[in-house]
Amino acid sequence: MSTITQDRIINKKSIFYLIKSIPQRPYFEERKHNIILFHGDCFDILSKLPNDSVDMIFDPPYFLSNGGITCHAEKMVSVNKGKWDISQGKEQNYLFTLKWLR
Repeated sequence: MSTITQDRIINKKSIFYLIKSIPQRPYFEERKHNIILFHGDCFDILSKLPNDSVDMIFDPPYFLSNGGITCHAEKMVSVNKGKWDISQGKEQNYLFTLKWLR
């Protein structure tokens, strides 16, 4: 999930003006605090926005879906989150992380 917030005006345009270039509709909008949430591939969304217009991206893959289990509420549960969270190896994980951090 990608999050776009703005406390400042970028090139005299509000964040709500900037997202008009994104064909995907926001998952959530809160105009009072200038918050917009998108549920999708951040690479698709971020490529359509100007540099320095995004304050936060959260919930990247942690690559923990490895068939393991953990204890939750006194029950053994799977740690698998989905195919998107399966490690592709150290090198690919590193390259992916560099890509979304930039």
